[in-house]
Amino acid sequence: MQQPEDVHHVLFLCRDSAALSPMAAALLDHWGRGRFRAWSAGWRPAPGVHAMAARTLRRAELAGALLKPRSWAELGSADAPALRFVILLSHDLPDAPAPAFRGDPMLARWHVGDPAAVAGPPETQERAFDHAFREIEARVKLFASLPLEGLDRLASERRLAEIEIALAAPAGRPGAAFTPAS
Repeated sequence: MQQPEDVHHVLFLCRDSAALSPMAAALLDHWGRGRFRAWSAGWRPAPGVHAMAARTLRRAELAGALLKPRSWAELGSADAPALRFVILLSHDLPDAPAPAFRGDPMLARWHVGDPAAVAGPPETQERAFDHAFREIEARVKLFASLPLEGLDRLASERRLAEIEIALAAPAGRPGAAFTPAS
């Protein structure tokens, strides 16, 4: 059984915390099997989780994890958990400096297209959400399988980068940096 101090806190970020980050948090809570506690936040949180994201999670039987989108500022407060990892999911970059997250987290960027930006009939939008869900799930499964306990920070960061390299769609992905405030 995992002790509370053995649990790795992971923050998934996307702009509005309405689609990508709630799906990623639900997936890691599921596939992490108690090794991780996932959080979802955004720098401009929406009033609610996107209806298609909620529907996708319900179909995957992961809907119990749906919460109201939160601001990343909540996870930068003094009483927030110490984060081990912060993973930016979207192509968008924050338009403001990130809070100083507790725990000196390692950073990763997983380039996943925003399914909420896809226009078209409901079937097209549903396919976009399903595709994003599968992309995130593939990364989460690899991430959850990493033997983090025996890796130093540099080795852990290298393994995080390898997940994106191994699963990123070919060509055309912007590679701007993301750095939290100190």
